[in-house]
Order: sequence, then C-alpha cells, then structure tokens
Amino acid sequence: MGKKHKNLIEQIASKDNILLAAKKARKGNPSSVGGMIFMDYLEPNIEYLSRAIADGSYTPGKPKNFVIYEPKKRQITALPFRDRVVQHAINNVIEPIFERTFYTQSYGCRTGRGTHKGAIACQAMMRRLEKDGEVWVLKTDFAGYFYNINRAVLHKRIRAKVSCKKTLGLIEKYVESEGIGIPIGNLTSQLFANIYGTIIDEWLLHEAKNKHFFRYMDDIVILGKSQKEMRALQVEMQRFCIDEMGMWFSKWFVCAASKGVNFLGYRIWTTHKLMRKQSVTAAKRKIKRYTKQDKKEELRRFLASWLGHAKWADSRNLIKSLEKVKCEAM
Repeated sequence: MGKKHKNLIEQIASKDNILLAAKKARKGNPSSVGGMIFMDYLEPNIEYLSRAIADGSYTPGKPKNFVIYEPKKRQITALPFRDRVVQHAINNVIEPIFERTFYTQSYGCRTGRGTHKGAIACQAMMRRLEKDGEVWVLKTDFAGYFYNINRAVLHKRIRAKVSCKKTLGLIEKYVESEGIGIPIGNLTSQLFANIYGTIIDEWLLHEAKNKHFFRYMDDIVILGKSQKEMRALQVEMQRFCIDEMGMWFSKWFVCAASKGVNFLGYRIWTTHKLMRKQSVTAAKRKIKRYTKQDKKEELRRFLASWLGHAKWADSRNLIKSLEKVKCEAM
C-alpha cells in the first residue's frame, strides 16, 4: 500500500492540532455542557492533552451508550467531550493519509462527497450505460456492518500505512486490535469503517473487474448489463465478503434499473429522482412527534436538514408542504 508514515504522534499531540480539534468538536455539538466547560479552560486542557498524548499516558473516559430507533435500531456510543477532541486530533492527521487510498466509487463520510454527490454520480452512470442497452442493478447491504468488523483485519490495513507505534497505541485505546466490532458514534469509527470498506472496493475493481459501482459505507450499488451477470456477481461477492471480511448481506436484490434504484435516501431513475417512501414516512412521523411534544426548535432544525436533502430530488409538492410546516414552526 505504498509509503508508511512514522512519527505521527508529534503532529497529533501538537497544541495547534488540538486547538483545531477542539473547535471541530465544539462545532459538531455546540450545546454540549462538557464542551462549554472544556472551552472555558481551553489553555490548560490543551496543555494536558498535548502532554498526555505525547507521553502515552492519555486514557479515554467512560462512554455513554444509548439506543436510537431511526432509521433502524442501533446502539450509539457517546464519548466525553475531551475524548471527542482527541479523536478529531487523530483524524486531522491520519485521515488525509487514508483518503489517498480510497477509491472514487466511495462516497460515505468523505470531504467533498456525501449522499447528494453519490446519488448524482449513480444517476449519471445509469444514463451512460443505458446508451448501450438495458442496465441491471445489484443492490447489497451488510448485516450489522460496524458490529461485525474484524478488528485484526482492520488494524492490519491501518498498519500498512501507519508505523508510528505511539499513534497505533493511541488508536488501540479506542479500538483494540483483536475481536469483532467497532463502536457506532465514535468519530474515528467512520474513518475505520471506510478503511475496512476499501476491501470490497478493491475486490470489485481488481477481481470482479467491475468499476460501475458506488459505495456509501456498507450500502453498495453495482451496475451491469444483465440479470445473469448481476446474480453471478452476488454469489461471488457474498463468498468473498464472508471469507475475507467476516461480513454477509442482510439483504440484496437484482432488478432492472428502469424500475428505479434505491440508494442514499432516493429512488433513482435516469430521468429523475424521488425521495424514498420509507424516508418520507419516517420524516412525517418525526414531524408529528415533535409537533405533539411542542418541540419547536427540534422541529425547525430537523425540517431545515431534511428539506435540504429533499431539494436534491424531484419532489416539488412534498417540499412545498414541508416548507409550510416549517413556517408554522417558526
């Protein structure tokens, strides 16, 4: 995998890097009480973290675990603010290293990519392939992706690029090098999940010889010329994922692209995109709950975010009705 990076701990522990990490952590959760306290004592906190990271004495605090139910049931791990700062400090240094190893087909949690660009790229590819005939789609989704990541395999890939022992030791304080699963909710987990997902990207490109695919974490869409081709690919892909990644599909299907492709919250055709029915139903349910509980600020924030997502689809009437609800909530 090319060059290995040494002496990264000095960059991670630098006071400038920790200051930047604190600002990022604060921006991500401005209402955090822990964040307010940390920023009130910013200079001594930076001094402490810089020293503790550099000499290896830093130890993460006890996380809080809670369950969310939308879009599906998941256990979330929430770290104390100080530890979120440290994770930002780690990512500031190692994420650019791994970003260079990611493929153009990967859109999840990457700067300048994301759901909207992924949906646009998928639609554009569908249009190009349709010029040569009917397009077929293989859609897959891993079962419990974060929970089933093989940590030994993950660390092997991390060590292929990072040789700094202190940095590897710091990473192991969040994700041990043995066992199964990484915590949902940790900032570093997003990066590690992308690193792990590169395994299937490489297989699709170099073994299956298919570059017409798009991946958002564990959500994968593959385009091909026939139903037979896509079904055969599914069998081989499932076998590889079980043997090499310890992963299996919770669901998969093969269909003609003319029926629309469910991807990134949209149903995509070559001519237009619509919001997925499931996404609309979940949004209406949340709006109803916030309205009933008179949570106007939560409703306003949710609508602002969801409307931004909906505006990338051809959903004029839906957007108009939700903007009306937003105005009423102001």
